[in-house]
Amino acid sequence: MKKLFTLVFAMILISSCEDTASVEITASTSINKSITVEVPQTNGAAVAYDETVTQDLTQIVSNFNDITDINIDALSYQFKNVTGNTNAIIESATIVINGNTIATISNVNIALEAINSTVFSITNTNVLDQLETLFLTNSSVNIQFLGMAISDASAVSFEIEVSMDLTATL
Repeated sequence: MKKLFTLVFAMILISSCEDTASVEITASTSINKSITVEVPQTNGAAVAYDETVTQDLTQIVSNFNDITDINIDALSYQFKNVTGNTNAIIESATIVINGNTIATISNVNIALEAINSTVFSITNTNVLDQLETLFLTNSSVNIQFLGMAISDASAVSFEIEVSMDLTATL
């Protein structure tokens, strides 16, 4: 009888130690991609530009195919490394990620924003939600910056850096 009691007690102990809760693993990462834009001297007429850069999420998020959820913790852009005409103006511009417009801007003095280190944050939850859904099914991030600029005094070159902080759940 003692052996039977010991066996029953051991089985209860073992079965009560089973963990049926799933383990959720999260990983955070940042994407910082710069797009270089060169605008020639314009002589009174704005010129168009259209530049694109791509990042493969599988290169920065291990086990990308096992991801069940992606959250964009922060999304922003800023102008950097301006050379040439410090009075150049972006008359109109659009920033597009994977076909979704994330920002439109107009009448921006590029050099002034770069000198001030102005960070433009994207906080529209509809835009962020759309991107999160897209990233779950598409490992490629395509960032496009297009618009019109005027730089009458001389040519200008600058970078627009897009930064994104992501948390992925496996």
